[in-house]
Amino acid sequence: MHPLLRILPGALVSIFGVGAPAAPPAGASARASAAGDWPTFQANDARTGVAPGARSFHALHRRFARRLDGQVYGQPLIAGGRVYVATENNSVYAFTTAGAQVFRHHFGRPVPKSDLPCGNIDPTGITGTPAISGNRLYAVTFSGHRHVLVAVDTNTGAVRMQKRLDPPNPIVQQERGALLVFHGRVYVPYGGLDGDCGPYRGYIVSVTTRGGARRTFRTPSGQAGIWSPGGESEQAGSILTTTGNGNGPGFGLQNAVVRLSPTLSRRGFWAPADWSTLSGSDTDVGSISPIGLPGGRVFQSGKNGVGYVIGRRMGGIGRQQFSRHICGSAFGAPALAGSTLLVPCAGSLVALRLSGSRFSVAWSDEGNAGTPVVAGDSVLYISDKSSLRVVGLANGAARASADVGGGENSFPSPAVSGDLVVAPSGDSIVGYGA
Repeated sequence: MHPLLRILPGALVSIFGVGAPAAPPAGASARASAAGDWPTFQANDARTGVAPGARSFHALHRRFARRLDGQVYGQPLIAGGRVYVATENNSVYAFTTAGAQVFRHHFGRPVPKSDLPCGNIDPTGITGTPAISGNRLYAVTFSGHRHVLVAVDTNTGAVRMQKRLDPPNPIVQQERGALLVFHGRVYVPYGGLDGDCGPYRGYIVSVTTRGGARRTFRTPSGQAGIWSPGGESEQAGSILTTTGNGNGPGFGLQNAVVRLSPTLSRRGFWAPADWSTLSGSDTDVGSISPIGLPGGRVFQSGKNGVGYVIGRRMGGIGRQQFSRHICGSAFGAPALAGSTLLVPCAGSLVALRLSGSRFSVAWSDEGNAGTPVVAGDSVLYISDKSSLRVVGLANGAARASADVGGGENSFPSPAVSGDLVVAPSGDSIVGYGA
């Protein structure tokens, strides 16, 4: 047996075992982690993508490369001097920041593509980015056609909780968006498979960090998947989410941005005036995650390449405060540093300058852009799924680049802590120093 396939002593054999799970301290959330950590997608619950206290990058010095047991679709996490990464083989790894493996836990056979009516990931295991809260890493596995929320001790790798967290029709529901830990609860988004097969809907399923008190949000329209890699984001105590194309005859929150309370009750929504046309052409607004702006505003874009500024009250259909075409199509998740908003597009990374409810294009950098992150006055992102690029935040001037080896993953997202950046590359991760 390959050494990477070992299972830690004392680990649970069945991923469906029932036990009394240990829990993190009450009220713990990803935002409570130490300064400099990257414990959740885009570093914080607001998903700004800014590394706290990180130094600027003007060069990339390779520190380590580690091959894993499956493809990596989620963003790596960095917390407490360790790097955490999950794979489509249903494994969670921990490494030191020098690249030495600390532990690995495997949660059972992932689901092969041949078992599913459509899709583009083979096999499917852990797809969405996990989240760290306290000393627990939460992830959703897919095995035996079941989605299971697991909690792993970040110090030892021991399994502390396993909770089945399926929406209806789980075989056509994909957990691709990042997990959010907020208000002592874990929020898990679901959309459909590539190809839009079967009776799926957009869902958010939430339980406490102990696995209880389940709550669910469901889109009224069929389809309307919640699938963008960034999942949900937090803004002023509320939750922002976005949906894709729907198949209902009327408006049912498809191609929309929705503001929810922590209990998953709807507080407001917005959709473009042409939401129906966009649904008919599979031009999702929900291909990029929503991000909160100053003044309670929200930015959204999508496959149509239009950027929208939405008011705090959302406004309903066609009631954005400002809109402008910025690129061909936007995918992944943006980053926000001060008044600069970075949007990953097919063909370019676009920097927008914000001014109240409006924006203008400041600069762009060519190449199919993955999710950008900010360290000091540097922007780092993976271009064309193969090149880790560093450009200046102020003007987009090129500073450094490195070949991370390529891979088949969609929307690759690096993570930064201190002077370390960790980039996913297919079935591997690569670490670079500033």
